[in-house]
Amino acid sequence: MKLILIFLCFVIQTCEMYASPKSRSASILSKDDPVLMHENKVRYIVVRKEDTYFKISLRNGITLRQLLRYNESFKHQDVLREGEKIYLDPRRYRSKTKKTIILSRRMSLRELAQEEALKLKPLMRRNKACSADEKLPIGKEIQLR
Repeated sequence: MKLILIFLCFVIQTCEMYASPKSRSASILSKDDPVLMHENKVRYIVVRKEDTYFKISLRNGITLRQLLRYNESFKHQDVLREGEKIYLDPRRYRSKTKKTIILSRRMSLRELAQEEALKLKPLMRRNKACSADEKLPIGKEIQLR
C-alpha cells in the first residue's frame, strides 16, 4: 500500500512538472500575435521586432523545421525584418484569385513568391525564368496561374 502511495505521488509530481511548460507556452501564445489569412488561403503572421523563427514556432505551435520549409524563399536568413510575412502553412502552387500580375516595382521572383504566398519553383517554371534572384523590370507581366 505504501508503495502505491509513493508511486501515485511520483506520478502527480511528474504530471505537474510536464504541465507547467504547457502553461508557460500558453502565455507565449497569448501575446498579441494575430494570425492573418492571405488571399491564397494560407495563414501568416507579420514579424514583430526581435522575432526569430524559433520564437514564432513556439508561439504558434508548429515545429521549427516546418516553419523553415514553409518559408523557403530566404535561406540562411536568421534575422527577420519587422513587417515581413512568415507563413504558417505550405504556400500554394498557383494563385487562387489572380491569373497574372504586373510588377509595380523592381523585384525578384523570390520576393514575389513570398509576397503572393506561392512556391518558387512552379512560379519560375511558369514564367520560364532561369534565376530566382534576378530583378525583373517594372511593368513586366508575371503568370501566377
